[in-house]
Amino acid sequence: MTRLQPNSALRPLWAALTVAMAMGLGIDAAAAEPAVGQVSLLIGEASVVRADGSREVLRRGAAIFVGDRLETTGNGHVHVRFIDNAAVSVRPESVLEVQSYKYDVQHPSLNEVRLRVEQGTSRSISGAATEIDKARFRLNTPIAAIGVRGTDFIVQADRAGVRATVSDGAIVVGALGGACSAAALGPCGGAESRLLTAEMGRLMAEVRPGDQVARIVPAVGAALASAAYGAEERAAARAAAESAARTIGQLAAEPSPSSLSRGNDRAAAELLTIAAANALDLNRPSDPNGQLVWGRWSVSPSTSDKLSVPFSIASTGRQITVADDSAGLFRANDPVNPSRLLPDSLVTKVDFRLSRASASYEIGGRTEAASVDGGTLSLDFARRTFATALALSSATAGKAELRMGGDVRNDGTFAVKDVDQRIAGAVTLDGKEAGYLFERNVGTGLFRGKTLWGH
Repeated sequence: MTRLQPNSALRPLWAALTVAMAMGLGIDAAAAEPAVGQVSLLIGEASVVRADGSREVLRRGAAIFVGDRLETTGNGHVHVRFIDNAAVSVRPESVLEVQSYKYDVQHPSLNEVRLRVEQGTSRSISGAATEIDKARFRLNTPIAAIGVRGTDFIVQADRAGVRATVSDGAIVVGALGGACSAAALGPCGGAESRLLTAEMGRLMAEVRPGDQVARIVPAVGAALASAAYGAEERAAARAAAESAARTIGQLAAEPSPSSLSRGNDRAAAELLTIAAANALDLNRPSDPNGQLVWGRWSVSPSTSDKLSVPFSIASTGRQITVADDSAGLFRANDPVNPSRLLPDSLVTKVDFRLSRASASYEIGGRTEAASVDGGTLSLDFARRTFATALALSSATAGKAELRMGGDVRNDGTFAVKDVDQRIAGAVTLDGKEAGYLFERNVGTGLFRGKTLWGH
């Protein structure tokens, strides 16, 4: 898609065009507020709720007024060009409200642009009103405020929080509350705010429900995959998102200092009886509708790993938990639990059954097929601990066992290692599914693999 670029030569004409637009639509400009923008592109279905509460189906060329609330359906996509040549793109299943829009070429101190993204995704390209005085712009979401410094940026708002990325210029993102008021104009300047510039690379600003401070984090998932970018930009964004997810997952797969200090709780794992595999073929693709899905970094799967699916599938609607150099474990977003922490109400002890697994045995520079013949996984959510055991085998190594135990972190991830073995995994926040990667040294070779569990 061609990027919308502000045209400075047209800016002086917009004030006059506002009246012309109103006249062209049969509106009495003397009796009503003038239009502040016009729908320049409409794909699919969208509607506008006017300030008086009336609802209209949006059409291309429709005038936009202060107080209008634009609502898109699942296939709806709206572009609005404003009187100062600013542009806003409202993506599918999104809601954007025009709360204020004043543009006065002769008196720039009176300029005021205030937008609100209630939900969904919106792209904003600044116009003349905010380029003259950047403190006269504010975009609010339910939990965050965004001020600009001459900018092209994308903001996403949902129950999990707010994420913003910058294509050009810079934004200041602050968590609403305290000194950061939704009623103010311009960026919030307190400790709750963070600056994000295009030069900072593939990063995003994020505010989650309950946060008092915005944070700058690697941009992952849909935040960089918006169709507002061109094909080359989307390809680069996907590569960057994959790289960021891989890095985050590998870091999470390393035991914390406390876990390293405690070490492998072998005693708890030794008490487990390994249950025989209850499926003829454990090494089969992850369920795309499951809460946990293994997503691989390579384009094609290895012969020993049919469990993982492409990154683009695994990461849709999911966040990375742990990873190794071949794949990452992605967990579904939970709109009921946007904090991504295990709820205090989850205090049961759960014995999981092995539903899927893949394994290989590496020795002497070659890799041979291996199998997971059975396994047991027990999680005590009250104590936040786990214990697990796997039965492994390959033609060269013969039979072997992995037995490990340790702590479960507050976000549902866990990682333990000792001199001969290692696991790192995660449990869903409702406690119904789990998965982990594993390594087990046997002789001069190494078993490696991945598992998924249910109950």
